[in-house]
Amino acid sequence: STQSTWGHTINMLMRRLLQVAKYPRRDFSSTRWIYDTLYRDNPSDPLYQQAKALPAQPLANLETRTVDAAATNLRISRLSNGLHVVTRSAAVPSQVDLGILLDVGTRDETHETSGSLLSIQNTLFKTVLNTNETINYGMVQMAGGDLSMNYDQESTYWRASCLAHDVCDIFRMMADCALEPRSVVAANVAQVKNKHTLHLDESLHSGEAFNDAIFRTAYGLQSLGLPLKGLHHNVQNLNAYTLQRFQLENINPRKLFICAAGVDNHGEFAALVESKLGSIPAVPLDALKGRSQAEYLGGETRNLTEENELNIALGFEAASWTDKDVFAFLVAEALFGARGDRKGSRASRLISQNATLDDAAAFSFHFSDSGLFGLRVSGPSTNASQLSQILVDQLRNLTQPIGEEELAIAKKALKLRIFRGMERQADALEEAAKSLRTFGSFAVLNDYVRRIDEITGDRINSVISATLRGKPTLVAVGGDVARIPSLDRLHTQLQQ
Repeated sequence: STQSTWGHTINMLMRRLLQVAKYPRRDFSSTRWIYDTLYRDNPSDPLYQQAKALPAQPLANLETRTVDAAATNLRISRLSNGLHVVTRSAAVPSQVDLGILLDVGTRDETHETSGSLLSIQNTLFKTVLNTNETINYGMVQMAGGDLSMNYDQESTYWRASCLAHDVCDIFRMMADCALEPRSVVAANVAQVKNKHTLHLDESLHSGEAFNDAIFRTAYGLQSLGLPLKGLHHNVQNLNAYTLQRFQLENINPRKLFICAAGVDNHGEFAALVESKLGSIPAVPLDALKGRSQAEYLGGETRNLTEENELNIALGFEAASWTDKDVFAFLVAEALFGARGDRKGSRASRLISQNATLDDAAAFSFHFSDSGLFGLRVSGPSTNASQLSQILVDQLRNLTQPIGEEELAIAKKALKLRIFRGMERQADALEEAAKSLRTFGSFAVLNDYVRRIDEITGDRINSVISATLRGKPTLVAVGGDVARIPSLDRLHTQLQQ
């Protein structure tokens, strides 16, 4: 048996050798090509030269090609039920970006419905009428795009991206996720997710709670003063009935803006929107739920904690988006330095020169009927009096003459921030929709640049001086908050 086994093995080897001789090795192999590409060591090869070339020295064998971007074209139409349709043609071949802007934010919530937008965000993919969560998520994955939702005090925006041949399916799915009334299952899931979202936000120390305290102190616990993630005691009470009532009261065609970028045929996209959302009944103007006017109150909030760090903010009511002075506040914010964007600003120099200061930044929030402007600082709680004095001194400095070079740097920083915010096609589309909602027309980058260039140092001094005469808002969170002077004393120091 051993002899027969050896004979069988020899026969197999012989047949294999004959196959190799009959079919020679192929010249192309994917594995060999990958290795040749990754480990290219031929200095005469063009790819080798490109990989090893110095960026400052042009390559002789590299051909440069320039593609002129086509001019973008923004178009708008309105359906019979009042819904707006906005399209933006592509400057260069790219993906299609979709957006749904709803003119509803946290200021439209009430004590009973506070946290509704957070619940909708936490159940973004949960639908039951046409599809379900698994199908929706699978469609986004198969399309290679994304779907997300963000909201603030005055607006809610859903965005998605996909290739052109997926627009119909993705848009229909996106509209369902955004506008479909939340089911009982979705509301129950949202209650659990809301609780974890609030706990995560507290653990991360994102600073959102401090911003909420500023708005709550400035406007009270209503309208602009309601927290972004809802009243903590109420998020567990948002059942399906409450969520559906909030949606039915606030979602109507007159508040909806359907947007698409990378679309060349506006009519075709408008027809798609008509087929999906044209059946939503129009709401008469006299029956349209109005937005309550923001009422600035001012005042102070001091929250004593066991932490050694102290955060202080001192602000005042500022201009709305439609006010002629809004860009003066934005330039002033850039002059002092906003959070995350303080390079070359007064705040960066202040932090480097003051050992008692951990952080300093300006804030400038603007809405349809009000705004907030002020400064915030943080540092050791033992230096509470020094930190408050820094706030007063820096606000007063904004009323003093501003050098031309410093003003030019602030303007450039603000322009750069705007350009970066509109660099991506999806961001530019969102800005176009919000501009149409706020101003009734599309804002152009050149208009922003022109209005920034018109701001002078004297204009900033005049606007800030008038602002500081208003009622202040003081928020202090941390240790030793009692060491901070009274609000009246701080206001008196600002007038000196």
